[in-house]
Amino acid sequence: MDIRAVTTLAPGGPAGLLGGFQAWEGGRLIGSLTLFIPLGHTAQVSVFVPTEHRRKGIFSALLAEAEVACRAQGAKRLLLVCGGESGDGQAVAARWGLALDHSEYVMVCKGPRPEGTKDPALRLAGLPDLERVAALTEAAFGDTPAEALSMAENTLSDPARQCWGLWEGERLLAAAGVGPAAEGLSIYSVAVDPARKGQGLGRRLMAGLLAVLPRDRALVVEVDSGNRPARALYESFGFRETRRQDYFARGL
Repeated sequence: MDIRAVTTLAPGGPAGLLGGFQAWEGGRLIGSLTLFIPLGHTAQVSVFVPTEHRRKGIFSALLAEAEVACRAQGAKRLLLVCGGESGDGQAVAARWGLALDHSEYVMVCKGPRPEGTKDPALRLAGLPDLERVAALTEAAFGDTPAEALSMAENTLSDPARQCWGLWEGERLLAAAGVGPAAEGLSIYSVAVDPARKGQGLGRRLMAGLLAVLPRDRALVVEVDSGNRPARALYESFGFRETRRQDYFARGL
């Protein structure tokens, strides 16, 4: 079995790095692992092995390579991503003794949507707004300054992604990233200034986004299963749960 890196994961690389490994045998692809490091201390891992090649140590071999790459990045743990309806994935997590860290629901709002009214305070953020975006996400999510800055830079410097924000003069009140997804467009990192919580900014931000994003594209959000207010907010805008993602933790 030959394990090949899909991309080179160099030590000290940026948070948000995407890469992976493939397992080959006799010229055939028999397994793949996708590695995503949204924050420096945690890496997300998704693995696929065809049914006919399971129980041959392919998962273990791919995971071993991923762990080496993650340690080189300074990651402290892995989160194995598993579909909530995947019996095989759940069985693998149980066999490895992995603890459920958290679950998220994938919610989709399908187009076409009715035309909305653009909020005059909503505008795109750019690289000149990097420090403001990072400060907002740091306060909203509890990230370290370095993590918040890296995540903000990844979004603002990527031509395939956008960051929309609600502004009050030069103050950024709320923001969300928008990027490509298999179903359409993904809305992620929805952040509201903690000092302005309870003022309807989250609802205002979502209403503004639905007014400016292409109305013929489906919109996708992922929300923690325990965050009932957020789920209710998205449901009020027409998002519906399509599947559950479970995240199982493995320390490095």
